[in-house]
Amino acid sequence: MIRGDMQDHFTKIALATMAIVACGPGRTSFARYPSAATAFDRAGADPKALAIADQVVAAAGGAEHWNQVKQLAWSQDVTSDGKVVISVHEAWDRWNGRHHGRLKNVVDKTTSVGVAANPTSSKREGAGDVVVMRKLYEDSGRVFVDTGQGLTSVGEAEAARAIATARQRWQFDTVALSIPFLLEAPGTTLAYVGEAAGEAGQPPLDELKVTLDPKDPSWTSTYHVLVNRQTHLIERLEIVEAGQPDNRRIGYHLSQWVDVSGMKFATVHENVGMKGEVITYKDIVAGEPDDSLYVPVVQ
Repeated sequence: MIRGDMQDHFTKIALATMAIVACGPGRTSFARYPSAATAFDRAGADPKALAIADQVVAAAGGAEHWNQVKQLAWSQDVTSDGKVVISVHEAWDRWNGRHHGRLKNVVDKTTSVGVAANPTSSKREGAGDVVVMRKLYEDSGRVFVDTGQGLTSVGEAEAARAIATARQRWQFDTVALSIPFLLEAPGTTLAYVGEAAGEAGQPPLDELKVTLDPKDPSWTSTYHVLVNRQTHLIERLEIVEAGQPDNRRIGYHLSQWVDVSGMKFATVHENVGMKGEVITYKDIVAGEPDDSLYVPVVQ
């Protein structure tokens, strides 16, 4: 016979086992677009480009640190001639494939600052920030205005505009911030372009052409990274938007690298073609997903 305390023990094990079976096996990898690649193809990579990419990833802290980051969160300001025209707080839940974007109300009536500063075209935006919560691989999402006393839902047309803006910001901002680690992301292809001129009086740079997983429609641009041969850090990032010729690029000079959880991120991006535009990243946090950023508490 089984004693009562022993029987209770086996009952608990059985119940726990049933719960595990009912829930199915736990996910052990980051969320990806359904048809996206699951691994970086080292064997098929351009050998010279791969060698440089390995140096870049190592100099930025190594894949072992990046692979521990389930969520990356940050704030950023875009300034034009010293004036803040766009201010956002974002979180990229890499593990579950979610995006949180808070587009702060910094509208200057004397300056036209573009769609990102007025993502809903709503007069109510004057009451507070616009908050977008969405799943990366779905077209929909939830959009709110923060009144200061809670979140208030917006109309369908306003929401569609804000989601489109948040999607554009996510694609640009995540790549610009995380590009050293995306060089060897699943599905990325690399090509060595050649030697590129450095800054005035500085040594030449190595140029790589970077194409993120073409099976993932979240990524639509092509990137050129220009790497410092001494530090192995990316000195310039040049973006070719979808549909544009390769020689029509938006370029940024990267500087002010900071350490975050064993990784290096460039926190200042200066527009090469528009000298007055500067993107500044701050309050970068790498860690676990924060569900409160993706599940709204609405008034």
